[in-house]
Amino acid sequence: MAENDTLGDNREFNVNTASDVTINFVGGSTGILTSADDTATTKYTNIPGAVKSFFLRVDKTVQIVSMTGVTFTDPITVIINKSHKESFTNGIVTTMIIRVLTSDTNIKLRFHQR
Repeated sequence: MAENDTLGDNREFNVNTASDVTINFVGGSTGILTSADDTATTKYTNIPGAVKSFFLRVDKTVQIVSMTGVTFTDPITVIINKSHKESFTNGIVTTMIIRVLTSDTNIKLRFHQR
């Protein structure tokens, strides 16, 4: 692990209704927003910087529809109880939009910052 890398953190939350949820890896535009500022459709990760990798697990199928402002032509389907991993050598992720297809979905996110 490089000197400027950290071990990262975990977030786990429930989404009560089928909707798009924005996950902000960077603490919002001011850099000071935390999970205490979460809403039903916006979540914060309590870290000051972007991430270089993440693992995503869900108890119901969801789709990743966007990362760092890029909306995918075809969403990435995340399978129930199977870890989905994204890792970037040169790039970083600052935001991710997840489409929750079923109400009362549990999302578990493990991430490593740059």
